Amino acid sequence: MSIYCGVEVSLKNVCIDHGCVKCCLDTEMPLLKDDVERIVGLGFKEGFFSVKSGGFISLRNTDGRCVFHDGEKCTIYSDRPFGCRLYPVIFDVESNSPVIDKMCPFNVKFSFSFKVQNELSRLYHRLISEREASV
Repeated sequence: MSIYCGVEVSLKNVCIDHGCVKCCLDTEMPLLKDDVERIVGLGFKEGFFSVKSGGFISLRNTDGRCVFHDGEKCTIYSDRPFGCRLYPVIFDVESNSPVIDKMCPFNVKFSFSFKVQNELSRLYHRLISEREASV
């Protein structure tokens, strides 16, 4: 087992091995205040990389992909948002629990630990708290 994208996986570098960037296309990735501060600290203006929608701050898309994806790779990979680090584990609001995203073309190659479940639950609840505080 190794850790990739914050998820325990049985195969090394699943996304890279398959050249998959689907999660970077038409992304709706919400951002924590910590994500925004970290990315601003890299020298990017918040308006360049984020958009407000439904009370959340999310990554902006340009030409159908995340503003930080240059067509080949993520240009801020080591500083990417927490949600990107945990993907393809997402929080399913209907079941109120973390799940592997069915939209990920290689979702069967991922599994996730209790630690990742807890991290994603904390992330989700922080996003909700931050949204409520900004309203």
